[in-house]
Amino acid sequence: MSFDLSEFLTEGLIDSVNNGLIPSDLATVYAGNYLAKSLITQAQVTQVSDAITAYQAAQAEATAKASKEAQETNSSLAAQVSATVDNNSVQ
Repeated sequence: MSFDLSEFLTEGLIDSVNNGLIPSDLATVYAGNYLAKSLITQAQVTQVSDAITAYQAAQAEATAKASKEAQETNSSLAAQVSATVDNNSVQ
């Protein structure tokens, strides 16, 4: 089994972005530098770029879901407060 530097660098960039160790913009710069030095291929740069796009989409989806859940919770709390205020004003 031999060591494949280009695969190591490619997977390292992808894993680092997915684990939040480096921002996606920096990973893109690193990939470009590795390409310029012929350490990785254009196909591997594309692989890194695709992984970054997928990561960003997943993050956006998670943020949207959390925001929706927070809005639903706030709406529920507002309805409970309103009902409590209505009941207290009747007494």
